[in-house]
Amino acid sequence: MEDGPLRPVGGLSVRPPAGVELRPAARDDLPVVRQLLSERGGPVPDGDDPRVPDRWNAHLASIDASPFLALADGAPAGLLLLAFRRRLNFATWEAWVPELVVAESFRQRGIGRALLRVAIEEWRLRGAHRLSVDLGPGEEAGQTLLTKMGFEETFLRFRAEPIAPRGRPAPTDVVLRGVEPDDFEAVTRLVAEMGPRHSPVPERMDAVRRTFRELATRPIDLSRLALRGATPVGVCTSELRASLRRDAPELWIPELVVTEPMRGAGIGAALLDTVLAAGAAAGAGSAVLETGPRRESAHRLYAAAGFAEAGHVFTLLRER
Repeated sequence: MEDGPLRPVGGLSVRPPAGVELRPAARDDLPVVRQLLSERGGPVPDGDDPRVPDRWNAHLASIDASPFLALADGAPAGLLLLAFRRRLNFATWEAWVPELVVAESFRQRGIGRALLRVAIEEWRLRGAHRLSVDLGPGEEAGQTLLTKMGFEETFLRFRAEPIAPRGRPAPTDVVLRGVEPDDFEAVTRLVAEMGPRHSPVPERMDAVRRTFRELATRPIDLSRLALRGATPVGVCTSELRASLRRDAPELWIPELVVTEPMRGAGIGAALLDTVLAAGAAAGAGSAVLETGPRRESAHRLYAAAGFAEAGHVFTLLRER
């Protein structure tokens, strides 16, 4: 299709269920996309807002997006929004599914499974380290499907909307500043404290360094590093990303970590608050992050900053 995504599409190799067509979404599919998003609930793009087509066209034009539609008997039956995003300490992209929808009248026909297979094939094509799927509260059918397909429930998702910074100061002996390219070694060590899955293998460090430099030199710097004297003791990374459901961009916070000896001193709260304030000043209308389900102290920190649980994240990992 001339107005579809001009990139390799691994999802076209997926065999659909009988009577179902799988294809990349196109510009003229916006009304269908809106209809399917409404099946899942939550905010739906306003069909009368002239900015919505621009957001949809920008999504289609992005090399980091692969939206797919399922049509059953010629009618809209399912939607997959798939994107690729970066995390520090990984040399590859992470595949991310913010929206997986099957219309109620077409459920139990294997459409959700087929759309997930599309996501998996696209993920494999890019060689990404992880495929993550967001589920909202109460989406039990989605949880069952993901589990059957080998996904694991890995994170809780938290959302703050609107963003409401509370003016939390850092301890008097700690300074917060933007992340700079020369902070690579320090930030890599800090993020690695989040666990072994956040530690890059040695042979991929050059690629990780290039990724870090790209992130640290973005035009809008929203990430912050905490230093005690000359020693980095904490980091909070973040970036703005467009949202099809919402007018304002979303602030995504992929990493927030304070080195273990300095935890409990208010550094994490100050880092998070500073990043939220920077995001709000840059036009973000909401903030999202993911965290481990057993990190209760982190959950309390997020709740104090205005976040609430917004669902779960299921992941599929590939071998390094």
